[in-house]
Amino acid sequence: MQPEDANNQHLTFSKKERICSKLTIERVLDKKQKVFVYPYKCFYDFTPASEEADVNRILVSVPKRSFKHAVDRNRLKRLTREAYRLNHRQEFDSQLPDGIRADLILFFVGRELLPYNLIESKIIEILHRLKKVAESR
Repeated sequence: MQPEDANNQHLTFSKKERICSKLTIERVLDKKQKVFVYPYKCFYDFTPASEEADVNRILVSVPKRSFKHAVDRNRLKRLTREAYRLNHRQEFDSQLPDGIRADLILFFVGRELLPYNLIESKIIEILHRLKKVAESR
């Protein structure tokens, strides 16, 4: 069911907001710029916005070594993406300098399942730290 209201459209999490390219993943990881907020290690790269890449993109990874069951890994990834989706435009997109976009890779390094409110607070903290880094550039 499609939302009728155009204001709800900004809350969707589209394909172009996900990192899918192995080249992009390697580029972000090779820069070795990271922020650590337990239980996440966030690798990031700020690049000039272009027509084909005009939005911030994200990749979420949860290791099989820590969570043997796919249900647990998928739940953590889903909750992380949801926290990012609901907070990234309000907290991050509008506060980045004009003409800059971010590629983020979030690695979950914790060993236990966490409730959504804790995950959300950690994602917001990561976004605040990245905003400060982007402003200092």
